[in-house]
Amino acid sequence: MLVKNVFRQNSFYTALYQMIPDNHILKQIDSAIDLSFVNDLLADR
Repeated sequence: MLVKNVFRQNSFYTALYQMIPDNHILKQIDSAIDLSFVNDLLADR
């Protein structure tokens, strides 16, 4: 069986986010609060 290795580059921001410890206060806030509505509110700006 042949296995195809595919290298995928994560974005710069994903790499930075992964470096932040899981118990960091900003990650805890991010997991507790959904701010996705802000994108809709600012879409026309």
